[in-house]
Amino acid sequence: MPPAFRHASALVLAAASCAAPNAELNVAPLFARHTLPGWESAEALAGAIRHEADAAATHWALSPLWWTERRADGSTESDFLFAFGRYFDQPERDMVSWRVFPLGWYRSERRSDGILDTDWSFLLWLIAGGSSEDGEDYFWVFPFGGNGRNVLSYDEFKFVLWPLWIQSKKDGRTATHWLWPLFGRQEGSEQGWRFFPFYGRSEVPGKYRRSFWMWPMLNLAEDGLDLEHPRKGWLAFLIGGHVTQDDFEATSVLWPFFTWEKQPSRGHSSFTIWPLLRFETNEAEGRSVRRVIPFWLHYKDSDTEYRSALFPFFWWRKDQLALGGERESWYGVPLFYASRTQWDDGSQSEHTRLWPVFSEKAERDGSSVMRILDPGIPSFIEPEILSRNFGFLYEVWSDRRPMQPAPVERVRRGWLGLWHDAEGSGHRRRSFAGLGGRWNEPDGTSHTALLFGLLRWRTMPDGERSLESPAFPGPGWPDLSSQAPGKTL
Repeated sequence: MPPAFRHASALVLAAASCAAPNAELNVAPLFARHTLPGWESAEALAGAIRHEADAAATHWALSPLWWTERRADGSTESDFLFAFGRYFDQPERDMVSWRVFPLGWYRSERRSDGILDTDWSFLLWLIAGGSSEDGEDYFWVFPFGGNGRNVLSYDEFKFVLWPLWIQSKKDGRTATHWLWPLFGRQEGSEQGWRFFPFYGRSEVPGKYRRSFWMWPMLNLAEDGLDLEHPRKGWLAFLIGGHVTQDDFEATSVLWPFFTWEKQPSRGHSSFTIWPLLRFETNEAEGRSVRRVIPFWLHYKDSDTEYRSALFPFFWWRKDQLALGGERESWYGVPLFYASRTQWDDGSQSEHTRLWPVFSEKAERDGSSVMRILDPGIPSFIEPEILSRNFGFLYEVWSDRRPMQPAPVERVRRGWLGLWHDAEGSGHRRRSFAGLGGRWNEPDGTSHTALLFGLLRWRTMPDGERSLESPAFPGPGWPDLSSQAPGKTL
């Protein structure tokens, strides 16, 4: 055989063994691509570069620099520079929001009452402004000067060289301060003045009278003067205090350390040695408190009950939710958290976390996510934000179920994308980078690939087997993303 012919034959055979450009591939951590009817996912460099798309949303990521999700309803959500940058665009709410910490943030949204409200700031609120269609308007350059109307609960405010001069107006009252909080005066509906901390007084005729001497050493107050039973009291720091209103009476000795309260008409009584001991009962509000810190704590009212042992480490809590449901929670601070919510419509949601080893969350809409290694801390670093920016590096295992109906019903991913398992529309495709994988079709046919797709065979429902063409680097199964999603498993 002539050498030229042998070389040409080798090239033809090599080309015939290559997977199609859009076929299923798994050579993670370099590159991987997976498809199901109506769904596709691709990632490179262990998941640092990612793309996922179905009819509901499209995701792109260049972690940790950028992550974005564009949804079918036209809304967009993005992270950039990890937690420093966030962007939202929700056309149905006429809402646009962005932030770049610590440089600034902007938010414009049409509220539920139809009013368009806009707020913005730069350099951690040193420069800020905003306006709304119902009259809110403010702008300041802190500490040099600023003014506003209908903002921060005030009808109007102004300041120059804060705290040198500040003035606010609210409910017919004008309060002016010089070198706040040292000097101040109230005019209009409220009358008073102060020279802090030596003396101050304020009064709304027929409503209340309040004053202090050498704050916080002595405070005097008469509130609710327009009520049948006004509230009157005095409080002297580290000495004591006494408050009365109708049959309510509170006495303090060495305030704030020792306090007694009673109100027979409401079945209320309490005794406090602050901050360690408190025993309270209020029959009218259904509230009781038992606190012996750090050994034991118990609180109960009509909506909430919780207990703590060895405060603040171990907690149990039950809440009646305003949206209709009951949530029960357990805490082992800072490592363990679990909660179960039973909604009035019969649905249920659960959340379990053993930090930083494991987390699992199942929502009432049927979606769920489980992660092995999850260092996210709710209210500090949200697990979802941390996962979509850095999870490709630290998550040893993840198991995700999106809200149904959706073309993909379940996706499992191993560390760096080496293992991938996706189910949807009766198909299941799972593969381990380089070694091989299996594809199960809805009719019972299965396809197996080994050794980077060089060895492949098909098994029919009746058990008959036949070889399939090599598809290097494999597994080389055909692209299903253009097919319409079928019935779920």
